[in-house]
Amino acid sequence: MSNKKYYWLKLKDDFFERDEIKIIESQKNGKDYINFYLKLLLKSVKTEGTLRFKDAIPYNLDMLSTITNCNIDTVNTAINTFISLGLMEKWEDGTFYMLEVQNMVGSETSSAERVRKHRLKNTKPLQCNNNVINCNTEIEIELESEKWQKWNDQQIQKQIKIDKLENLNLASRDNQVLE
Repeated sequence: MSNKKYYWLKLKDDFFERDEIKIIESQKNGKDYINFYLKLLLKSVKTEGTLRFKDAIPYNLDMLSTITNCNIDTVNTAINTFISLGLMEKWEDGTFYMLEVQNMVGSETSSAERVRKHRLKNTKPLQCNNNVINCNTEIEIELESEKWQKWNDQQIQKQIKIDKLENLNLASRDNQVLE
């Protein structure tokens, strides 16, 4: 039985409203850069954000141009823009790393998907007891809160008295006549 793992990229509903994306889109060829960015995100999903060929060698600009079907000039300009806006890093070994992919990735094995579907199909509504008893937990919480507030106030008052006594003691020492 195959235990394939499925990945998906989760985009927040305000993805295109983010400042970085708006800045990129406003540039000449900006829509191409965003398309390229999304392709890179998808390419890096399985490798936790790194862009490497068969986990062995880092992709260079020509390779990225080929696998994304984008013009080399678009790739070069887009990558420089992504790095300057903090969307991507280039590591010392030449690996490109998509910074946000960790927050955007979901995954599920085929068996987990099968179990999830089975559970959805076989879930029965829970029986509900309509004779719900009203409880006064809110009152208990308020009383508990008031109790702690009162205790806190008492501790503050004690500390104020102790501080006053210490100040009086210091003042009386300073005012003593030495014989």
